[in-house]
Amino acid sequence: MLFLTYWELNENVPAGDQNQAAQKLMATGLFPPKNVNILRWDVTPDNWGILLGEAESAADINQALAMWRAACPGFFKTTKTGPAMPVQESIPLIANLLKTLAGE
Repeated sequence: MLFLTYWELNENVPAGDQNQAAQKLMATGLFPPKNVNILRWDVTPDNWGILLGEAESAADINQALAMWRAACPGFFKTTKTGPAMPVQESIPLIANLLKTLAGE
């Protein structure tokens, strides 16, 4: 299952602390977690970004975010995570729903 996370880094946490947490998580092999396949992990100049990952469960993707919070409290200003799908796959689903609602 695909999950998409929008995140913003907390500007009140020193960049050095965030970088140290990132290096520790990656050097120890904790991130990315074994049960999460990271497809995209992008950041913008304004310190917000997205993570697109495949996971079997919401618990797996939750673990991927929780470890950042544990390694550096306050790491994120905000996160928003949810299941995702390509728009091309959602269009026929919506079309079928509209037909059903129209009584066709």
